[in-house]
Amino acid sequence: MTLKNSLFILFILGFSFISLAQSERKITRKGNSQYETGNFVDAEINYKKAIEKNAELLEAEFNLGDALMKQERFDEALEAFEKVSSTTENLTLKANALHNKGNVLLSQQDLEGALESYEDALRINPKDNETRYNYAYVKKQLEQQQEQEQEKDENKEDQEQKEDNKDKGDQKNEDSENQDQENSEEKDQDKKENQKDEGENQEDESKQDQKDKGQTDGEDSDEKKKGEKPQPKENKLSPEEAKRLLEALKQEEDKVQEKMKKHKIKGAKVKIEKDW
Repeated sequence: MTLKNSLFILFILGFSFISLAQSERKITRKGNSQYETGNFVDAEINYKKAIEKNAELLEAEFNLGDALMKQERFDEALEAFEKVSSTTENLTLKANALHNKGNVLLSQQDLEGALESYEDALRINPKDNETRYNYAYVKKQLEQQQEQEQEKDENKEDQEQKEDNKDKGDQKNEDSENQDQENSEEKDQDKKENQKDEGENQEDESKQDQKDKGQTDGEDSDEKKKGEKPQPKENKLSPEEAKRLLEALKQEEDKVQEKMKKHKIKGAKVKIEKDW
């Protein structure tokens, strides 16, 4: 192969590369024209065609992200801007990709992610007024959101405290009512027991009076009989009978005293408070 032929081959290869590059950029420019007229779908198609021909054509990738964002396909747009910002060595393109990434995140209500993306863009180009404005706007939105959440938490705590206090008050009233009812029932029971004891005592006293009266009447009758007609004292109790009678009276008295003692001495009731 002669030197002339070699130069011709190199010339052909160089021409093909230039033609290919021109074709990619031509397709990209076509997409740009469609984007400017609002035809975002066709613009997307041409940007993708250019990228298929040259995957390293990051300008087309950046524009593709814009076209997708206009169609509100935020996840796909975010992917395009992330690819550009993480790949390009062109600082201007990188800062712009980070700016647009922040816009996508803001559209998705990811305020923290948007703020971080704007901050990264400002590190590269701190004089970009649009990015600075967006950064300040999102920061203010975040502060307001945090204040609202804090206020919401405080209101929730106040409401829970009020409900807790109400529950404690209701429980306290219920305990008080239960205690009053117990005291009332106890008083009624004591009253019934006292009335029963009084009735038993009166009955015992009445029996004793009747017995004593019977003995007295018997003695009076004996005396009358003695006055009328002297007779020997045949009804006199023997010592053994008198002893048995005294023991019976003593046992009856002991029973009465035991009943009285039982109902006068009561164990104190103990109220157990709930440990709140």
